[in-house]
Amino acid sequence: MGEMTAHVGRWVLPVNGPPIEDGAVLHDGDRIAAVGPAPEILRGFAGKVRDHGSGAILPGLVNCHTHLEFSALAGKIPPQEHWQEWLQKTLDASAGVTPQVRERGIQQGIAALRNSGAALVGDISNTGESLPHLAASPLAYQLFFECLGFNLVELGPLEETFPFFSASRADANPCISAAAHAPYSVSPALFKAVKRWNRPRKRPQCVHLAESGAEGEFLAQGDGFFKELLQQRGRWVPEFRPPGLSPAAYLHSLSFLGENTLAVHGVWLDNVDCALLSRTRTWVVLCPRANVYTAAGAAPVPELMRAGVPLALGTDSLAGNHDLNLFGEMLWLYQNYPQYPEGLWLRLGTLRGARALQRENDFGSLEPGKKAALGFIPLSGEKDFWEELYTRGAAGEWQWLN
Repeated sequence: MGEMTAHVGRWVLPVNGPPIEDGAVLHDGDRIAAVGPAPEILRGFAGKVRDHGSGAILPGLVNCHTHLEFSALAGKIPPQEHWQEWLQKTLDASAGVTPQVRERGIQQGIAALRNSGAALVGDISNTGESLPHLAASPLAYQLFFECLGFNLVELGPLEETFPFFSASRADANPCISAAAHAPYSVSPALFKAVKRWNRPRKRPQCVHLAESGAEGEFLAQGDGFFKELLQQRGRWVPEFRPPGLSPAAYLHSLSFLGENTLAVHGVWLDNVDCALLSRTRTWVVLCPRANVYTAAGAAPVPELMRAGVPLALGTDSLAGNHDLNLFGEMLWLYQNYPQYPEGLWLRLGTLRGARALQRENDFGSLEPGKKAALGFIPLSGEKDFWEELYTRGAAGEWQWLN
């Protein structure tokens, strides 16, 4: 048991319930003990009280999708007019990054996440180099080791092809998952191997889905940009026959969708795809500013919402976004979809993300028993505070309270 402390503010945003005006959060060490109106929480309380004044106390954010290993590319690749050009520039620039520079970038990315309010992150790794840095940081994490191999038409246990899983003792670390990169870069056999590894261990898995129009064209016709890219990289399989399915339907045919799967981006989805993702309870992780930056397009948020697809948020990488501040995604969604409840975007960036990463027992909302990952954003004191909250958060005004 630690020291009992009460944090008081004009607003407390528990996320799992409505905002509490003149609220308080009581924590005992690193766990929340009580949340509610300040007069109730402080009645008879003899511990330390910290009154933060005009502003909002809220839970740490959950960024479900980053690529920390691309952090060294910050500012190297400007916003593009065509997604294919962004991808090619990123691949070329990444090949020139030394391990030492990449390591410094990872450390800077972790600091940027923490400073902007992230308590939990889902990080995509191709090398495993971010793992020790995440493990030593204040961030909670789920590391998705990303498997690629369009030409891996036959393979045995995942550990034989990807030694990281043995070297990192991934089997014993619940914070490590296997991930499949995308339908255009992963063979059916590899998709099934990733699922076989994750399922018995009850680990979440992720995949980039419908990020570009070229992905759908490739699965429909078997040619175009991705065929050329696979040929250039020595991964093309001449025997490949396109399935003639949308990316979502293709993954469903491989039994890869489901409540443990995070499908990232989801830009090129139609109503049939949205219904399929809803029926399978597959998560879609929105990265709206990154999709604008890379010229991927915009995810069909209204269609996803109408279909009841579970949604969460991510920033993607510093190779394809201005920063790793999840409030930037919330502000963009708030500004572009004013028809939805104003607090929805905070929910997607906290509780929904924690559920997607299977960590809602510890993160995502202010509830007794959860980790006391508390932050504060100063506000002017108005009752209509949502726009100011997102704007100030995006401007970097987050303050950790513990």
